[in-house]
Amino acid sequence: MTRDLRSALASRVLVADGGMGTMLQGHDLTLADFQGLEGCNEVLNVSRPDVVASIHAAYLAAGADCVETNTFGANLSALAEYDAVHRIAELAGAGARIARQAADAAATPERPRFVLGSMGPGTKLPSLGHTSYARLRDAYQEQAEAMVAGGVDGFQVETCQDLLQARAAVVGAQRACVAAGVALPVFVHVTVETSGTMLLGSEIGAALTALEPLGIDAIGLNCGTGPTEMSEHLRHLSRHARIPLVCMPNAGLPELTPDGARYPMGPEEFVDHVGQYAREFGVGLVGGCCGTTPAHIARLAVAVAGRAPTPREPEHV
Repeated sequence: MTRDLRSALASRVLVADGGMGTMLQGHDLTLADFQGLEGCNEVLNVSRPDVVASIHAAYLAAGADCVETNTFGANLSALAEYDAVHRIAELAGAGARIARQAADAAATPERPRFVLGSMGPGTKLPSLGHTSYARLRDAYQEQAEAMVAGGVDGFQVETCQDLLQARAAVVGAQRACVAAGVALPVFVHVTVETSGTMLLGSEIGAALTALEPLGIDAIGLNCGTGPTEMSEHLRHLSRHARIPLVCMPNAGLPELTPDGARYPMGPEEFVDHVGQYAREFGVGLVGGCCGTTPAHIARLAVAVAGRAPTPREPEHV
């Protein structure tokens, strides 16, 4: 069985998994499980691989074509918060291997399953002078090299709030591919706030102009908002992006409760929106972020089953 993520994305609408963090919160994990680093989900790749694997398996059983590695925070600034930068490669590689094993267990000759190496934004933004572009780029390369060795099929640079940070992650992933002698696709998801721009004020058109020339394989949005707030930004990408589109929103805007954030959008309403975007805007990879469960992904998989991406005729500006 061959796994070619680029070809699969071109031929049919792919479904990615949902909120790893949301699902981890549903497990009774102890401080010992986190090896004393409370909140560092990536440590679970080595301390509780069974829990991480079970979440991957649940999304795959629900119908996901792609699962993301539990490596969103396996980067320079996020691990620096725990004095654990020296563990980037260890945690990223372990996360990739867990996801690869789960994907392979669910795959059939007729339907391969893919692993996306998650690369999150970290906690320091280079455009604000929190850290340097070069340090970020090199650390992202270290993370990506470990995930390539662990068996990922491509990279998901996600929740990008700073275009310079996004560039560092993309270039780091591309350099890792060159070093390993492979050519894996790189998808980039920016996060547009309810204000209508990214955190640092960049509009979606600026993001497309800055990122598409880097040679990325797909662009889109994730996190930050639910699907209803993404429509106009996806419309712009649909009209102007010359590469495939991706969309992985939260299950609505979070509501603060005494028990923390609650995401109110159920599977049916969520899929009404995301399924429409696949049809209307030609989105080729759909999935979920915070608050989306296997139930959301199961309904989404049914909604887009057998569908090819809607053709687009983008106008380059």
